[in-house]
Amino acid sequence: MRVIAFIILIQIAFTGVKAQEQAFLKMVQPVKTEINTSSSKQYMSGRTCIGCKVTLNDDTIHVYPTGVFALKRIIKPGRTSFTLTTKDTTGKKVSRTYNYYYTTLPPVRATSVFRIDDIKVFPKGNSTLSPGDTIRVRIKGYPGCKAYWMHETPLHELPSSKYGAEGFYEGSYVIQEADSLLDNRIAVFLKNKDGNTTVLQSSNKLTYQRDQLLAGRTIDRNTYLTIAPEGDRLGPLKIGYLDSDVLLRITGKQGNYYKVKLSNQQTAFIPELLLETVSLSEPTPLNIVEATRTWSDAKYDYIAVALSERLPYLSTQQVDPGKITLDIHGANLEPDFTPGADSMQEVKGIKWEQIGSDVLRVNISLKHKQPWGYKVYYDSTLLVIAVKHPPASFQLKNLTLGLDPGHGGTNVGALGAAGYYEKQLTLMISMLLKTALEKEGAKVLMTRTTDQFVPNEDRLSYYRQMNPDLLISIHLNSSVNPVDVHGTANYYKYPFCEPFNRSIHAQLLGLGLSDFGNNGDFNFILNNPTEFPDALIETLFLSNPEDEMNVLDEGFRQKMVDRIMAGIKDFLREAEQDQVTRKVIEQAAAPGTSEESPGADQ
Repeated sequence: MRVIAFIILIQIAFTGVKAQEQAFLKMVQPVKTEINTSSSKQYMSGRTCIGCKVTLNDDTIHVYPTGVFALKRIIKPGRTSFTLTTKDTTGKKVSRTYNYYYTTLPPVRATSVFRIDDIKVFPKGNSTLSPGDTIRVRIKGYPGCKAYWMHETPLHELPSSKYGAEGFYEGSYVIQEADSLLDNRIAVFLKNKDGNTTVLQSSNKLTYQRDQLLAGRTIDRNTYLTIAPEGDRLGPLKIGYLDSDVLLRITGKQGNYYKVKLSNQQTAFIPELLLETVSLSEPTPLNIVEATRTWSDAKYDYIAVALSERLPYLSTQQVDPGKITLDIHGANLEPDFTPGADSMQEVKGIKWEQIGSDVLRVNISLKHKQPWGYKVYYDSTLLVIAVKHPPASFQLKNLTLGLDPGHGGTNVGALGAAGYYEKQLTLMISMLLKTALEKEGAKVLMTRTTDQFVPNEDRLSYYRQMNPDLLISIHLNSSVNPVDVHGTANYYKYPFCEPFNRSIHAQLLGLGLSDFGNNGDFNFILNNPTEFPDALIETLFLSNPEDEMNVLDEGFRQKMVDRIMAGIKDFLREAEQDQVTRKVIEQAAAPGTSEESPGADQ
């Protein structure tokens, strides 16, 4: 009976059948009735019974057909009280009073007594450092003093305009071979005009890395490098994935991340758990590249570089003209290097360029303006760049699409005021999209088809292994501002994914939705693969009542799916036209010599 009753409730919610409800208030924000804040902008959102009237003090608040409401108020310093009242059709009322205590942040004031108030050391946290690393420090203390640290290196007092008051001192120090930071805290000294000295130590410890031949090897193909050991809610910004067993020289550690030296001019960070440490007996010699190979099969063009060690690499791409650039760190061209010149299907030309004493750049120009993906891997110590051919057909019936309903299981995602989780709605939209794609004959690979928890790392591994032609991830957005922030958005990381996202985003805007942007360089895990174009669709804002009302409407969900389908087809149509144009150019050039010999050194 309980199961039947639950099904009936779900049907009521999604078919719009209105049951008689008594007045109630179910708040999303705020969750407390006593609120201390340092912001004048305050938001309230929640749900009441369908058909109920809501007032805030003497103001009537708009209630959406879903029973959801949202409002913004500007409050003044001190105490502000709001009484939120809902009244049902029988006249029954429910009221709740919210007290806001708004305190403005006090202005920064100079330290009035001879002392050091605060010390900040960068890098943050406990760190292991090597010669050449830079430490930076900032302190707040008594103004007009002589400040110094690390071997009496001076700190310079900043003008009051920098931080709003006098008494801020900054400085930096480069670690030397002779330094010895053995589990020590950084001490900073302040000396006044009377010759008195005060000292303050940092809370974090710095350690000097004695083993200058410490290295590590990556554990699997999903090992990634980051630009820093910390980041936003999506984690540190990833700059590339590496194959397994790639050798990385460790030069330090910050928190749970090793700092690694890729080449003389570039460092990166890698999670400690993704690296197996080793101690080298001698420095790794510079790899001299003497031989390369190029060949093709039915799906890929291949460019292979013979190395004596599995070296780290980073890549970028561009569109129109299509181009892939790979930097091999720790490699150098042999002076008499002569590349191969085999004809390939998609690769138009290859340029080998030494951009530093230990960085070899491979510039791969493509015949078409739209890259369809590539992968980089090792076969023993042969570094292989596999460039995917465009599809033989641009009809959906001949393509495989990955479809990722965001969240699932215990990973519920955002919660809307109407009481539905993001994980529920992403699955509903994805199943509609799956049906539409399969109706067109496409093969669809899905992360999940039920309310199932799937770790993000498993999603990444699955799609990199299955290698679809295109990948779409469905999500809903959320904001602490439920009033002003709304609309649809797309997100991607790499330039070659921008046209795919742009086509879908333009179609969704045709529904009259607000434009939250087609946003690049995004750090979402399924935006990171280079094997195929991908699109992250943040369909609507679940936190906004009108967006939420739309996504709860099955008819509107179908309209969004129809628009996504149209966007996919627009992208494929544009890519197909590029193919046609290229063939015309090639036919016009025959039987003469083309402007660029495939595989030739340019």
